[in-house]
This record gives sequence, structure tokens and C-alpha cells, in this order.
Amino acid sequence: MCRGEKHCTELDLNPKLWDKNSPLVPPEWFNDELEVFIKAVRIAAIGDRIKSIQLISEIKSDELRDWYCEHGQMSGMFRNNELKIETVKKNVSLDSLRNPDKYRKEVFQRDNYTCQYCGTKVIPKEVFAAYSKFVGMDFFRATGTNSERHGIVLAFRANADHIVPWIHGGRTSPENLITSCWSCNYGKSGYTLEEIGIGDPREK
Repeated sequence: MCRGEKHCTELDLNPKLWDKNSPLVPPEWFNDELEVFIKAVRIAAIGDRIKSIQLISEIKSDELRDWYCEHGQMSGMFRNNELKIETVKKNVSLDSLRNPDKYRKEVFQRDNYTCQYCGTKVIPKEVFAAYSKFVGMDFFRATGTNSERHGIVLAFRANADHIVPWIHGGRTSPENLITSCWSCNYGKSGYTLEEIGIGDPREK
């Protein structure tokens, strides 16, 4: 548990060894859980609800949720606390459009539904909603608090993230938006790339 601690156990104590592309790269076993979910969705698509439910019951939902809550969503804070870099906020005009929903589909398709920070494959919220409706919220919940949502949602939900934060004058446009998993999205939070020590994903 890293909540309330000075350091995150998922980050090396030496900042020079941190990943330069992502606030925090998810563990490799995440991909195995994603593959199980993909199978469950495919089986649901042909109408086999019972078998689909059996498959998602095998997913490590609690472990996915714990990693997201204790490490992923707070990774930027831990990085910035160590680096102690603060961007001077200038008097910038804020984009009148803050919510990136207008460009979500365009950005996701351009980025091949892949987080441009950590490389994780992501799933749009509409898929989670449809799947939850089919199997029932008792078996797969896509909405609610972090403790109520299935771990797969927290680990793999697609987001359109502002590279230059909106609060720093970043535009809500395809040029300043990239596909991000929830962990990288919330980990990066309102920090600039420099404040958490990662490079510009557009330069990869």
C-alpha cells in the first residue's frame, strides 16, 4: 500500500531509472487479464452469457483495482514529489472547450486504441457499458466508484488525454490529445510532462 507514503513501491528509488514514456508502466500480467476479457466479450457477442460470466469470474479484478488505486492513479504525484519540478503558470488563455469527447473517437482510431504513454491496449467506455448490460451489473460493473467498478475498467478504459494540460493553456484539439489508459491519464493528472519526467509521446 502506497497511499500516504513518501515513495511508491512500483517506482525505483532512483529517478534516473524511471520509465521515460509513462508515469508508471503496468505489470506484464495485465495483458493476460485483458486477453481473458476479450474472449469473454467475443463469447458474449454470440449470445453465450453463462460462459462469458464464467470467464470474467477468472479475471483478477481485485488485483487490477488495487494496482490502479494504490499505484497507477497516483504515480504522477509520487514522481513530482521526488523531482520537485514546478512549471511556472503563465497568464494563458484557456480553451473554451475542455471536455475532449468531441474528438475521442478520432483520437482513438488514429492511435489504434493504444495508450500512447505506456503502450497498453485500451477499450472505449461504450464496450464496457454494452457488456455490463448483457451480463448484468452483478457480474460486471462499468460505472460507480473505484471500489464498485470491475478492475478491467480501471485498467483498460480509453481516455483522450491533454498532452499540454488544459490548465496550462493546452488546446482541446487532436493535435494536443492522445489516447491514454486510465492509469496514465490520472497518473499524469494536471502535471506537465516536465513535472513528472516523461517525454512528449508525439515524438515517439
